[in-house]
Amino acid sequence: MKLAVFACMLMVLPFLAEAGSCVGKRVDVWVIKGHDLTGDGLQSPDPYVIVRIGSDTKKTRIISSDAYPVWYQKLHFQRASTDLMKIEVWDADTLTNDDHLGTCLEPMESGGTQWHPIVCKTDDGGDVKLFYKCF
Repeated sequence: MKLAVFACMLMVLPFLAEAGSCVGKRVDVWVIKGHDLTGDGLQSPDPYVIVRIGSDTKKTRIISSDAYPVWYQKLHFQRASTDLMKIEVWDADTLTNDDHLGTCLEPMESGGTQWHPIVCKTDDGGDVKLFYKCF
């Protein structure tokens, strides 16, 4: 009996694992807002967010002079090549290189119509809130 149950599990488990993957599926990411972001310390930051899934990269617009930006911007990824999302938070600068505020690596999972929340913490204690869904 135990052998029969084990054999059934071996047939079902690969399907369960594949159902949770975002690979090959469309991914929508909503970049919502930032909280308590800092820049180079001289003035309010000009934040933007870069989201990478595999080699596909999308970027939000820059919000000028705002430590509490609201993007509410949707980024579309047509076909995910990995289950790992890389989120980078930046402060845009005109005269010097942009300041890197933080990076988060987020494992993704498929959940049908369910949106998955992410809070990406920056190096200085701020954060950016996002949601994603792969389908």
